[in-house]
Amino acid sequence: MKNIFPSAVFFDLDDTILGTTVCSNECWKLLSEEYAPIFRQQGHLNISPKDIVKSINDFRLWFWSDANRNRDGRLNPEQALLETIKGGLETLGIADLEITESMSQKWDDMRWSMLKPLPKAIDTLKKFKVAGVKLALITNGNARIQAKKVQILGLESLMDHIQIEGEFGLGKPDPEAYFNALKQLNARPEETWMAGDNLEFDVIAPMKLGIYGIWVDIHRIGLESHNGVTPDLVVESISELV
Repeated sequence: MKNIFPSAVFFDLDDTILGTTVCSNECWKLLSEEYAPIFRQQGHLNISPKDIVKSINDFRLWFWSDANRNRDGRLNPEQALLETIKGGLETLGIADLEITESMSQKWDDMRWSMLKPLPKAIDTLKKFKVAGVKLALITNGNARIQAKKVQILGLESLMDHIQIEGEFGLGKPDPEAYFNALKQLNARPEETWMAGDNLEFDVIAPMKLGIYGIWVDIHRIGLESHNGVTPDLVVESISELV
């Protein structure tokens, strides 16, 4: 970790400040436990909650692995949610649009009721703020959904600039996403950090512009699986930065 604070720090939102994956996994677990008995009543006798979670997660991995599907999905999250549930259930031999829509709505309701910041994340932002560091949030995704997350966390009062892909018109890793944030904070790349969980979007792309790239390895994946990619710094939580 650097001992001297920069002039500015850019933060990603999901799985950097907000515990998105932890919440998502818990929602899938609860949802599968609720719907497994329903599927068994319909004749799918061997389907367990674990089968449902695995099938949906496998389909989700495939869905989000493609760059075009990823961009379309994050800008149209309700449709992406429906498609991933539908695809996961179909691999189990279940084709029921009514249930797919019901699961999608329940997952969404659960998500909003359970979302919370990662431990010490908000305190970390406040410490940077008190130290006089200018802060920007750069997040990809749908304007309405991401703005709701920002509101839930109360980030409007902590960030000097909030930039959402669906509002701004483009997102990471487009260079203009970082250039615009630099302009808004009147900061130079060499005096700016960017922290996030996505190696390409939050670390490698801004590093190419001279920004100090910090990979938040929240899932403790390690760099060994990333073929020689070298961030300027690796942490497991942004709380390690202060």
